[in-house]
Amino acid sequence: MKRILAGLSLLALVTAFLVVVGAAGASHRAGNPSPVKGSFKYCDNPTFPPMESKTASGKPVGFDIDMAAAIAKLWKVKPQFVFSSFGGLLPALGAKRCDVVISGIFITPDRVKQYPAVPYMKTHRALVVKAGNPKSIKGPDDLSGKNVAVQANTKYEEYLKALNDQFKASGKTQMNLQSYPGDEDAVAQILLGRADAVLTQDTAAGTYKRKNPGKLAIAYLFPETDTFGIYYRKSDTKLGAALKSAIKTLKKNGTLKKLAAKQQIPAADVK
Repeated sequence: MKRILAGLSLLALVTAFLVVVGAAGASHRAGNPSPVKGSFKYCDNPTFPPMESKTASGKPVGFDIDMAAAIAKLWKVKPQFVFSSFGGLLPALGAKRCDVVISGIFITPDRVKQYPAVPYMKTHRALVVKAGNPKSIKGPDDLSGKNVAVQANTKYEEYLKALNDQFKASGKTQMNLQSYPGDEDAVAQILLGRADAVLTQDTAAGTYKRKNPGKLAIAYLFPETDTFGIYYRKSDTKLGAALKSAIKTLKKNGTLKKLAAKQQIPAADVK
């Protein structure tokens, strides 16, 4: 009788063990889809509000910061901010200092040759000037002979350098191009009277206007759209697939629209 009871007890233990293991396996398959372990590390240059900036106490804030946190929440891991200069973002990714780059960075052919990217927002470039537009800047051609500030190591800077080459080739006066570490630094030059215009994004331009009421204006919006993307390493195919799935989920459940509204970014930019 004791042997029978012992056998039944052993059978019960084995059955319970198999149930637990089976449940754990099902949970792993259907539950946490995280392609990263422990934390979700993202490289960011917090000088481009409302996408990313820092509070007076040094805390990173902005759309990209909130989106990274939302992705981490889906994956049930902690988001980990990794600071980088803008020009150092992709090199930092290549050096594995972070899992991805989320920093208001355009998806461009030259960049995706090295690193794939997942799109999440479409916006327009903008020329910001002093309120009242005293230099009558109505488009790129009007930048000839003007003092123009821009964030260094960006596609904005590349565009303006190419435009300067066009001015020179056509016999026009080149602009005096001033490059600064951050987008906010460049815009500050307008307020200080050192620059006539700044090339930035409409998302940032709107923020600068709100922060400086009556002092700045948007002189021109470029008709073409630019796409912000999350960059990752080519070897991280599972991470890439998980990022695409995460962005799809955050768009479908309305999270990205809520984050856009928080920063006064048009909902259409993240549809």
